[in-house]
Amino acid sequence: MLVYIDTQKCTGCCGCVDLCPAAAIEMNHDVVAINQSVCMECLICTKVCPMRAPQKIA
Repeated sequence: MLVYIDTQKCTGCCGCVDLCPAAAIEMNHDVVAINQSVCMECLICTKVCPMRAPQKIA
């Protein structure tokens, strides 16, 4: 399973960045990106985002 950020939905609030226990999510030039090699697939980002920008791919 992979997690990606839907950039059309992301507002750049950084809630997912702050709460990611693996520090796999970064803000780069006003765009949030997930480092898949570090992501633990805990899905916390999908639960905390009010815009539902983080999405899981089965």
